[in-house]
Amino acid sequence: MKDNRLERLPLAKLSRRRFVGGAAALGLSPVILAACGDDGDGASEPSSGEATTTAAAPTTTAAPSPGGSGDMPEIKIGYVTPRTGPLAPFGEADSFVLGAMAAALGGAVEIADRDCESDSAKAGQATQELISEGAHIILAGGTPDVSVPVAAACDLGEVPCVTTIAPWQPHYLGLGGGLGPDFPEPPVASAWNFHFFWGLEDVISNFIELWEQSGADKVVGGMWPNDPDGNAWGNAAVGFPPALEAAGFTVVDVGRFDLATQDYSAIIGQFKEAGVQIVSGVVPPPVFATFQTQALQQDFNPPVMTMAKALLFPSAVSTYPQGEGLSTEIWWTNRHPFASSVTGQTAAELAAAFEEANGVQWTQPLGFAHAAFEIAVDAARRAGAADRGALNEALGSTSLDTVVGPIDFRAGPVPGVAKTPLVAGQWVAGQRYPLELAVTVNTQLPELAVDATIQPMS
Repeated sequence: MKDNRLERLPLAKLSRRRFVGGAAALGLSPVILAACGDDGDGASEPSSGEATTTAAAPTTTAAPSPGGSGDMPEIKIGYVTPRTGPLAPFGEADSFVLGAMAAALGGAVEIADRDCESDSAKAGQATQELISEGAHIILAGGTPDVSVPVAAACDLGEVPCVTTIAPWQPHYLGLGGGLGPDFPEPPVASAWNFHFFWGLEDVISNFIELWEQSGADKVVGGMWPNDPDGNAWGNAAVGFPPALEAAGFTVVDVGRFDLATQDYSAIIGQFKEAGVQIVSGVVPPPVFATFQTQALQQDFNPPVMTMAKALLFPSAVSTYPQGEGLSTEIWWTNRHPFASSVTGQTAAELAAAFEEANGVQWTQPLGFAHAAFEIAVDAARRAGAADRGALNEALGSTSLDTVVGPIDFRAGPVPGVAKTPLVAGQWVAGQRYPLELAVTVNTQLPELAVDATIQPMS
């Protein structure tokens, strides 16, 4: 039987036909497909909502770079993230990170950033613009809505690209990769994209451990919407439903619903009728805010609410009708036992610098935005030139300790993908801030101490 592990293909374009086929199989929206254009497309006209900015230095001085900046070739780095729109919390740390990198790297590195406005088509368009403007490498993150069209545009333009902040399965499948028995010879998703984050298997295991710890009845109401994340998380083969059922949970799946929904009465009614004690899913902050408001109005307040994406950010959780007690996956904290390869800062020092500069609580994307630049800088130093092919080859051999942990693109689970550790926890009354994240599950990172066990919501 042929080994299902993939071998990296030689540098080659990912055809739009292959990308569209994989994206359609996963259920990606037409707007993401449109963002990729046809084979051979040139750069699109700039949209009025996008701007190129020069990174300003942060108000705090970055620590000296351990490797120095003298060995850096002159290089232009493009950066695409959501700074506005419903996914804006994913970009809250961007200004700080861009400033810190500008200060640490000096004049050898030019950074051109784009706000994709939480729009998949604009993410693809912004990437095409950066390519046409001479970017040698592009970084992106902020859910598959951003990572997939950016990576697809980079593949078509043959520009190396580092993406993050998207579970690897929806990202990989969205680019045309194949998993499972239906794909006996799955293709390499992209010869130009390198992705680092955790996977569905990691968030599923963390959530199961979290819920078993809670003692709540094993009846889970699933809110997996009709978007790239929701279609993967709710997938009958690789998603939550089969894994939860195998672990003895009853799953009440309301189906793939529209994120534009304003009335959640029908979903709430299904959950109440089925005796749901745990609500989970993956939705943007505005969607969860509407859902929780209506749930409380309709006297539905289960003891456990573990929602990915919506519950990651203190700026969002603090605005919900009931933030205390909500639980979530945790990608990164100010206590993670890692340090930056560029500035030398520990996770604690990086988070403290962010808080001092911005006057707000640290946020999880801070670590991953910083690490994306670490990877680009490491590849550029090893490549020794701004040549795109050399940069791509250097990225492929990356083995680097970063502020979010070790990154090794050779290790898998599929070519060009590196996994980072994931833990889970709960928002509790804080000492410095009104709400703070308490780690309750640390199986994947035992060096990170557990703060408490999960408590039912009041």
